[in-house]
Amino acid sequence: MRISTQMFYQRSTDNVMSQQAKLSQQNQYLSAAKRVLTGADDPVAISTIQRLKQDISLGEQYIKNGEMAQTANALEETALAQTTNILQQVRELTVSAGNGTYNDQNREAIAKELESLREELIGIANTKDGNSQYIFAGYQVDTQPFQENEFATIDYHGDSGERDYKVGSGVFVQGNNSGSSVFTDIKEGNGTFVAEANLNNSGSGVINTASVIDNKAASGFLDQDYTISISESVPAGDSEYSVYGLKEVAVTGSANVTISKIDLTDPSIGNVNPAGIYPAAGSDVSVEFLATATPGEFEVQINGESSLPAIYDSNNTQAQEITINGISVEVDGLPNAGDQYGLTKYVEPTLYTEGQSIEFNGIKTELKGNVAEFDSFTLSPSGTKDIFSTIQDTIDALRIPGDDGAAKAQREMRLDMGRQQVDNAISNVTGIRTSVGARLLTVDNQKESNLDFNLATQKTLSNLEDLDMAAAISEFSMQSSILEITQKTFVQMQNMSLFKLL
Repeated sequence: MRISTQMFYQRSTDNVMSQQAKLSQQNQYLSAAKRVLTGADDPVAISTIQRLKQDISLGEQYIKNGEMAQTANALEETALAQTTNILQQVRELTVSAGNGTYNDQNREAIAKELESLREELIGIANTKDGNSQYIFAGYQVDTQPFQENEFATIDYHGDSGERDYKVGSGVFVQGNNSGSSVFTDIKEGNGTFVAEANLNNSGSGVINTASVIDNKAASGFLDQDYTISISESVPAGDSEYSVYGLKEVAVTGSANVTISKIDLTDPSIGNVNPAGIYPAAGSDVSVEFLATATPGEFEVQINGESSLPAIYDSNNTQAQEITINGISVEVDGLPNAGDQYGLTKYVEPTLYTEGQSIEFNGIKTELKGNVAEFDSFTLSPSGTKDIFSTIQDTIDALRIPGDDGAAKAQREMRLDMGRQQVDNAISNVTGIRTSVGARLLTVDNQKESNLDFNLATQKTLSNLEDLDMAAAISEFSMQSSILEITQKTFVQMQNMSLFKLL
């Protein structure tokens, strides 16, 4: 077989180029400090390496999410701590306002201080984060959540949204609480009933918030509004109390209806007053709203007896009292034609003794103080109330003028109610702060878990793809030597020609 000079040169050139390519590839591994750069290097390892890199990237994202959740919760914790401090100050002022030696000027000074605290609390409720987003607005982060309306009350313009952060596999941490859960959805009274005295009472009687003493007996009766009405016996003139309940029977409107006064001396009271005592027959009568020819105006009927010519005008935003044959109902809001309520008598006129407990339907309350004829007290199912309204009600109570028995009784009851509401608000905020603390602990624990996971994954990844530098450097040196020898050989081969002997 002949080997031509051209073939000889081609083979030598290919050999040099091959050695250069091997050296260049070895240099790439050294520069990257990696054993595996492409699937051809290790087809089995490359898929595992890609999966591990994804796991590490996901863990790093979890850590970043945790940092955002931590920032959000830390900011909320600061705002809640400030809220608690303000509510504590409000409570202290409300307690001191009950001092019987204070006059109108003393109470006005406290009222002004409460106004300042209320404004400060509104400012905290509208706290923004570093991105100028409201932290208590739910998902409506660009809308100021608490705004004063034309009636000088505070409306909530946020929603109930709560943003979650994924800080681990299947682990989510809440990043905020809505303003409604912190500042507005606060249980009234003792969580079951709210006790109030009629603003028109002339006596100095006050009522304690009712409690349930027999759950079985009270079942089915906790959704009613109760009125404790004071009358005078004939002929002795002793004070007596009666208990009536008002419940919805067929209601589609949004009116608030309460029994404000019952005059048992009215000659026609028998036409509207229930004849029996629950559960006897005739223990209840109906209260119904009928539409008139004028939109928004309603005729009220009690047991079929009409209020005409007196009507309820829903276009008037003030509460209105309608009296029919001795029974007075106070209405505000918008009823619908045909709305019907049931008025039930639970306790017939009973001699009043100060401090005596009043029990009915498994419910217990107590009246104290000097009561007067036509005074009335109400027990209503607990709803929710915002803390700003509570503080404003306390301010209004402090500004009730006079030091007679009736004025003192009104202030005492409303201040007691304010204290209870503030206590409810403090308990609510304390509970939320506890949950925020738990969330911050979860973020810390999960961050440590993510860091540990990433460290272990990095170690596994390193074992799969990292280069043994000592062996690689040795291999590179050997490959460099082979290339050098190949190049010298090629040069020597170039000189082997017969033409040089001519």
